[in-house]
Amino acid sequence: MFTKIKKVIVVFCSGALVLAAAGCTGEANPAEPTNSSPTSTATVSAPPPTVSPSPTAKPTPKPIPGTSKGPAKYWPVPKMPDAAKKNSDAGVAAFTKYWFDVLEYMYITNDSRPLKAITRPACDLCARKFIDPADGLAKNGAWSVGGALDTTVTLSVTEGDSAGVANFQLEQEELLVYSKNGEYYGKLPGTKKPDAGTLVLIFDEGWHVIDLQWLDAS
Repeated sequence: MFTKIKKVIVVFCSGALVLAAAGCTGEANPAEPTNSSPTSTATVSAPPPTVSPSPTAKPTPKPIPGTSKGPAKYWPVPKMPDAAKKNSDAGVAAFTKYWFDVLEYMYITNDSRPLKAITRPACDLCARKFIDPADGLAKNGAWSVGGALDTTVTLSVTEGDSAGVANFQLEQEELLVYSKNGEYYGKLPGTKKPDAGTLVLIFDEGWHVIDLQWLDAS
């Protein structure tokens, strides 16, 4: 009987060893697959950037000449040509014509600022004959009509590195003046023959008028 018990114990122990060995060396069964679908990540597209409309350029107003009913409007300031910026005989001639173009602009608009920018205070006759009268009209609300200029340069030379002289002939149309109430105030008669004169220039970051002389005193 002891022998049978011993055999059972051995068998039992052998079975226990087999189970133990299987537990230590066996691989774990793979996990059962699940039926859940993989989580999908939704891609949200960013809205397109807002494009601001290009600003529409305002059309340049058409210049309106002055009349007895009112002064000129939207009159463009003459643009200095490149030739008038050069320190040369040709530059003196081009600048002289440009200076009188700006003078005509002042007659039309009573705006003396562009002429002052290219005329030195040393030109006393420039102030007394042209600039001061225009400023006076503007201050009183008056305006002028007409006065178109036609300039011919008869001589232009540079002197040294920073000076120039130009002889010119000037013709001018009749200039009418109106008060701020639109009443006729007076006139500056047009020239019956060309007025001859001389501009004396200095070159200091561009040409400037420093003196004006009339060859025929008037």
